[in-house]
Amino acid sequence: MVTESLTRPTTVGALACQRNSFLFNGFKTTVISCEPVKGKPKDPVKYLVELHDTILFPEGGGQPSDSGYLKCSNDRIPVSYVSRVGLHAKHHVGQYIDPGTTVEVEVDQSKRVDYMQQHTGQHLLSAILESEPYKLDTLSWSMGGVISAKKPTLEINDYFNYIELPRKLTSQEIEQVSHKVNELISINPQQISVIERTPEAHGDVQTSKIPDDYDLEKGVLRTIHIGEIDSNPCCGTHLQRTNQIGSILISPNQTNIRGSNSRLYFMCGNRVVNYGMAVNKLVGTAKSSLSCLESEIPEKIDRQRDLIQKSSKREQFWIKELASYESDRLLAKVKEAGKAFLLKDEYGTLEFLLQVFKEFTNKLGKTPNEYQLVLCGREKSTESGSVLIVSESGEKISTIAASLSGVVPTLKGGGGKKGGKWQGKIVKFTENDWKSVKNYLETEF
Repeated sequence: MVTESLTRPTTVGALACQRNSFLFNGFKTTVISCEPVKGKPKDPVKYLVELHDTILFPEGGGQPSDSGYLKCSNDRIPVSYVSRVGLHAKHHVGQYIDPGTTVEVEVDQSKRVDYMQQHTGQHLLSAILESEPYKLDTLSWSMGGVISAKKPTLEINDYFNYIELPRKLTSQEIEQVSHKVNELISINPQQISVIERTPEAHGDVQTSKIPDDYDLEKGVLRTIHIGEIDSNPCCGTHLQRTNQIGSILISPNQTNIRGSNSRLYFMCGNRVVNYGMAVNKLVGTAKSSLSCLESEIPEKIDRQRDLIQKSSKREQFWIKELASYESDRLLAKVKEAGKAFLLKDEYGTLEFLLQVFKEFTNKLGKTPNEYQLVLCGREKSTESGSVLIVSESGEKISTIAASLSGVVPTLKGGGGKKGGKWQGKIVKFTENDWKSVKNYLETEF
């Protein structure tokens, strides 16, 4: 247990979380201030709490903020986020805590370990790429998905972080780098150390990437050392040895960005395990759906794609054939009575209705002078539908659209103000709505 008296807050750069990144709980400290946050009444964060010291890391250096709890009396107050304001760490909480209160700080351990594995892994990967024979500087980096209250689980692509490089790596280089970084994790692990420098001891350390609002004259310059391999300024929390990274998986898929620059995607530690399990589940689902072995999946997918393409071509052929037939019937009705309608209750897709409209207008020509046509279709599986109203008169179109909207309130659409085509959509096309539309059209048309 650590206890501290009420004094000025510890500077970001020398926080307890930065000096001992494996201190996850049992840390006691004192509330220095608790400031209200201006926001909406329903916002969960209502106060910014500053502690004398903290084991909750404030976001910075490409590493997300920790989350955790402040425990005092019988309360266990969630900390959703920790921000850095200059040299100060501010804890975002939902309830007021009196300054002077002693609190015990608890870190979300699994999240912290994940962040450290990704962050330390990035330092190691960048160090290898910056050395011979690659000599590629890391221009920027971004951690992948971050678990939060809004996103409690990660999607499969969220496991990947990326670093931005001046160019793409070749397949052979990716293989070489993968072997090298994993050798430094499993076979030849390196000690990781942190050096804190006061303003007079900055020396030749590059400080260009230090945020402008961090006062180096009053703060602490930290450098992270991976054995003799790498030394870089960094404010984040890190592992103690490279073997704690677990492993690093580098994706062969890279994306271009800003001209010739490239994003190299990678993941570390537990994310590699979770990614493997997620991929295995996908492969298992594919095997079951395709009734084949893993090695046969690509061939089966190619075969299914070919079948879908052939089926789609057949569908397009018969849509045109049926649309031509229906347009002949509708045109005859229009020439006889000046109005006609089409109701298609099953697979009455918008695609089919538009094809009927196209065939109808092509055959219509310039006669008759006045006409009214309504095309309505529904897909029972989704309970959605489409409506086309066609006429030479915008006034007639408006009248029919208003009548149909009265019958089906969920009908929304537009167009045809000067004649032509009005197009609408029914999001929820129930059986009663269908009967009402059918009754209206059979009565009026």
